[in-house]
Amino acid sequence: MILNNKVSIITGGATGIGKATVETFAKEGAKVIFCDTNKKQGLLNQKKFHSMGLDTFFIQADVSNETDVKKMINFVVKKFNKIDTLFNNAGIEQPVTPSHKVDVKIFDKIISINLKGVFLCSKHALPIMMKKKSGAIVNNSSISAFANVGGNIGYASSKGGVMSLTRVLAVEYAKYNIRVNAVCPGVIDTPMNERNLKRAVNKSQLKKKWKTVTPLGRVASPYELAQTVLFLSSNMSSFVTGVGLLVDGGRAAN
Repeated sequence: MILNNKVSIITGGATGIGKATVETFAKEGAKVIFCDTNKKQGLLNQKKFHSMGLDTFFIQADVSNETDVKKMINFVVKKFNKIDTLFNNAGIEQPVTPSHKVDVKIFDKIISINLKGVFLCSKHALPIMMKKKSGAIVNNSSISAFANVGGNIGYASSKGGVMSLTRVLAVEYAKYNIRVNAVCPGVIDTPMNERNLKRAVNKSQLKKKWKTVTPLGRVASPYELAQTVLFLSSNMSSFVTGVGLLVDGGRAAN
């Protein structure tokens, strides 16, 4: 198995890409600690994964809260004495809004979870990886860091920040044999995009747009993202660091 006996932390693991990645990693032999603010869904997932014979542990945590992050890292270190991989996946979307009308509180919340959360989890996981002189961090950025249509200044700014953060950490911690990369998804079939669809004035038009801007002509499954995160977290990508891997069905090339 690709991640046999590895200890992996996955944030935002209750739904969507996070949930798919927890399952994918655990099936590949990892001991997976996943966190989310959604305690109910997290515990439901935990029960399901255990019924499948998977080695997973759920912790309720808010990645924008440093106390929560420290508690999560301390739990993992106390139980396993190491962290092999970290997938900084937790994030929230922004309702489409003209930039000059975006509420400052909404902007701050998006930056706090999507960018500060990545910083905090990396900050506290890195010293553990440094002791072992090995580790892999994957951050969830977005196609919005590269291509945009407007109306999501908070989200796009946060994801652009994640890309810059990824490159800084990749260069800084390469000497410890710690690789840091990002995945940059296009449109994925997740609860986040379901919420975006519900807010749309013309749902069928938005669905059509998602497919027409994607050369492959479809929306991706979260498990397709999970496989990409698996690649970047494993020895299959042992000479890859500092990249933002587009998983967008060709949208950025269009």
